[in-house]
Amino acid sequence: MKRFFALLCVLVLTLSLTACGSKEEDPPKTDEPVPPAADSKGDVQTSPDAPASDEPQMPAGPAPEVKSDSKYVLAYQGCQLPMNADFAPILAYLGEPASYFEAESCAFDGLDKTYTYDGVEILTYPDGDLDRISVVRILTDAVSTAEGITIGSTAEDVTAAYGEGGSRYEYEDGDCLLSFILQDGKTVSVEYTALNDMLG
Repeated sequence: MKRFFALLCVLVLTLSLTACGSKEEDPPKTDEPVPPAADSKGDVQTSPDAPASDEPQMPAGPAPEVKSDSKYVLAYQGCQLPMNADFAPILAYLGEPASYFEAESCAFDGLDKTYTYDGVEILTYPDGDLDRISVVRILTDAVSTAEGITIGSTAEDVTAAYGEGGSRYEYEDGDCLLSFILQDGKTVSVEYTALNDMLG
């Protein structure tokens, strides 16, 4: 009888410990933000209302006022990109590029720099302590010239916007050469190039 009673006590004790061990504790309450949950692959899950992170964001604050010596100027993200302009205030406005490259300049004392943003590539040349814009290229049809020409525009579109530019589709005004490369009647390259005594 004592043996039966002892086994009964052990059984009751085991069941009570098992019940206590399975109880889930509530997480401690803090003011810290809760990180988003990850799925089985470790990818962070976001709500459908969350903005996509790969969408380009418009810069905050007013765009810098930059002087231009040509009627051919590309506006990007609400900012003018004239040739030979000091790039420092424009860079501060546009923010960090998607990619950046620099190399020792062949023509100047300092570094030639390339800043690539979403749809636009900006090249600069050194001028003392300044970096000045030497080339602006349109990379995708998401960006267009002030006259509405972009990658994919036809030869007829280009001549309607700028007039006859010869077989090379080049248009010069002030300190800028605006050129278009076409293949099979469609624009594949749009480039603004700086003209000045230093660049030749």
